[in-house]
Amino acid sequence: MEQTTSPKYARVKQTAHIPTTVLGQGALKAFPNAHRVSEFFDLNTLCPILEKIDPDFADPQEVTVKPFSGGVSNLTAQLKAGEKTLVVRRAPPGKKAATAHDMVREARVLKAVRPHFPMVPEVLHVEEDPDILGTCFFVMEHLDGHVPTSKLPVKLGPDQAKALCENLFDLQAALHSVDLEATGLSNLGKPEGYVERQIQGWSKRYRDARTEDVPKAERVMEWLEKNRPEEAGAALIHNDFKFDNVVLSPQDPTRIIGVLDWEMATIGDPLMDLGASLAYWVNRDDPPGLKAMKTQPTTVPGMMTRDEVVARYAERTGRTIEDFTFYYVYGLFRLAGIAQQIYQRYTLGQSKNPRFAAFGQAVGILIQQAQKEIREYENRMNKETQMTELLTSRAFRLDGKVAVITGSSRGIGESVARLFANQGAHVVVSSRKQESCEEVAESIRAQGGKATALACHVGEAEAREQLISQVVEKLGRIDILINNAATNPYFGHILDTPTSMAEKTISVNLGGFFHMSQLAGRAMREQGGGVIINTASVNGVSPAQYQGIYSITKGAIITMTQSFAKECAGDGIRVNAVLPGLTETRFASALTENEALLKTILPLIPQGRVADPAEIAPAFLYLASPASSYVTGICLTVDGGLLA
Repeated sequence: MEQTTSPKYARVKQTAHIPTTVLGQGALKAFPNAHRVSEFFDLNTLCPILEKIDPDFADPQEVTVKPFSGGVSNLTAQLKAGEKTLVVRRAPPGKKAATAHDMVREARVLKAVRPHFPMVPEVLHVEEDPDILGTCFFVMEHLDGHVPTSKLPVKLGPDQAKALCENLFDLQAALHSVDLEATGLSNLGKPEGYVERQIQGWSKRYRDARTEDVPKAERVMEWLEKNRPEEAGAALIHNDFKFDNVVLSPQDPTRIIGVLDWEMATIGDPLMDLGASLAYWVNRDDPPGLKAMKTQPTTVPGMMTRDEVVARYAERTGRTIEDFTFYYVYGLFRLAGIAQQIYQRYTLGQSKNPRFAAFGQAVGILIQQAQKEIREYENRMNKETQMTELLTSRAFRLDGKVAVITGSSRGIGESVARLFANQGAHVVVSSRKQESCEEVAESIRAQGGKATALACHVGEAEAREQLISQVVEKLGRIDILINNAATNPYFGHILDTPTSMAEKTISVNLGGFFHMSQLAGRAMREQGGGVIINTASVNGVSPAQYQGIYSITKGAIITMTQSFAKECAGDGIRVNAVLPGLTETRFASALTENEALLKTILPLIPQGRVADPAEIAPAFLYLASPASSYVTGICLTVDGGLLA
């Protein structure tokens, strides 16, 4: 057994025992079965050891135990005898020898690092005999101060908050600047290939732990693998460096006096360490979902933004950091992996903590933020080329895109399919009858286009799901969805609308559009973006007489379009609608072939005629193409001036 002398005694003042924010310290770091703390830290067994550190801990009856919110991989407790306090850290019960060995490793890291980085708590004893507590453990000093969580322990002004923020990352920069060779710390890890190991390791862990209700994240993993930078050098890294792992001075809450939780410390790429830290760093202008997960006091006035943190770190280390996207995306994905592993254990019943039930949602938010960062990075890298092409005919090209068009065996849908194929898209012709779809698809292929025929009744859930899964399986992706299939089985007074016809119209026109948008939208979210276009109608704005239920569903589609547009923009999905006027199709033949009705309708249309489907299709092309890259949530009317 190891022993040290001249211990320091102090008290850590926790500002919150178990915070309740999603992915908060209390969630990721919940002490299991707190009522069994005396079992986890058996004083009758511990006190003979603690007595050798300080005689005041000799009598178990005079020692109290209080659990701290230690990591899920290790448990930490405060042991107090009178005014003196010690900290004991151990592996959870039931863990295998490998985890216990990690416990000993952490203690050795603390002892090795402390002479060169004085913010490390002093280790007073390391116990490698697992029979004493059922696992290895170590004893260390307490540091007198505050451990901040989602809120600061005291209110700070903007200047103080900025100073604290600067001190935090100056300290991380100092850690990364420790001379590994001069201090003999180079043997704490293997820096060669660190970035590659992290990306491949977290990708495997995420795939192994993934549940059906969280994103596949394949695009994030592929992007990280393809965009791996050269190693930024070898440094001593903490791997969990953030506010709730530091201790603030009670006299000056802007001054950091200690850094805790070194169990993941190693030798690796310093920018990866900074990226892992910034995954927890929420800006004041971040999306609501990300702010709901805030576990650090990073949004108080005066706190630096992520970009400002990177700039400060670069200044302090002398590094040139041209773009930090890779490291931040890595940090987000790593945190998603950590949360997903916990969430999987919860779904399997291996963990009962109710807070873990929200972790699946948290994983989705983190992956969404990673996708957003990737998309914005790619836009920055490609902006010059993209903007140049917008001023050419290529602005309307759909080369390489996969477009699913429902109701495309005739009418407006068929015209859209033919136009899209002409502009380079691989179109999926879909309608209720396979032979009708195949006829159009074959015609497109005969003209040199790419087309696949897949029948689908959009009013049926199983058919919708099969269509989307087949497209993804056969063609690899969905870039564009045109919700065009519709029905209008009743023409007559709204009060006399048969229930069956009302329900059928709602099921196809509204339910079909909504669920198809959901299914395709989820696929688009996984791949980083896409386009959804809904065929609404001028009737949705100005209801036509004797077309009540049809007009109602088309009006609802307009609202649905706007709702999807607002919520899906953050996923890189644009959602718009086209509102055709009276068009020469079989669908509208009850109107276009009725001369008496036409005589009353045509005078209302300034252009005085019925549209051809080919005149409607270009509106869809505009909304599907790069030409409308800054357009979402609009309703594009093509009606010969009817609604003017």
